Amino acid sequence: MPTLHYTPAAARTLARLEKGRRADPRWLHRVRQALERLAADPHHPGLRSHRYATLPGHRGTAAWTSYIDQGPGAWRIHWAWGRDGQDGGAVTVLRVGPHL
Repeated sequence: MPTLHYTPAAARTLARLEKGRRADPRWLHRVRQALERLAADPHHPGLRSHRYATLPGHRGTAAWTSYIDQGPGAWRIHWAWGRDGQDGGAVTVLRVGPHL
């Protein structure tokens, strides 16, 4: 089971969903559920994880994307294997948010 680490951008998104005027318990639940699946098995069929060609702001990073949901306004988790360039069974969550 990989350990999840978060970039500052991903952590900010989660914090916004938790509290403040943009808090959204329904989305927070969906995101957390997807993150739990990601931590258990990054290739879980429900996540539909696949390699992402290029992720803006993360050039040179072999990024993956996993579904949180589908349809209009769909959200995704963008992530990479490892932490700070080291693999070691970790996953770094680069971005959580609307489909790019």
